[in-house]
Amino acid sequence: MGVDRAAVVVALQGALLRAARDFGETSVFRPHAERVLATAAALDYVLMLARGATEVPIPAGEAERAIHAGIERGVDDLILAADAIAGSRTPAATAFAHETAKTLRDVLGSEDLRNDERTFALIALANA
Repeated sequence: MGVDRAAVVVALQGALLRAARDFGETSVFRPHAERVLATAAALDYVLMLARGATEVPIPAGEAERAIHAGIERGVDDLILAADAIAGSRTPAATAFAHETAKTLRDVLGSEDLRNDERTFALIALANA
């Protein structure tokens, strides 16, 4: 694939955790907080798989599917969170939406996760 998948996972996890840290107490983010934190935690396992650092050998095909599914969940949850945050229209929320759009653009391309729904969400975040 040519992409450092561990870096992709870390970028997603960092954005999810930043959303929780910076906007966790806002009314627009609060309904998504538990899912965002659960996804960020699950990405720890995805990171272990991406680095080949699991204690138990996992067949390559299964590891690949798990990595891809974890990244896909991270993308979808980050889109959901960033969209909710952007809705508050504060300067910090707008900056977060723009930065998240850049992260997501890179991840969508590297993991072949582009579809119409994600593309339109990305455009909306970039134009928040």
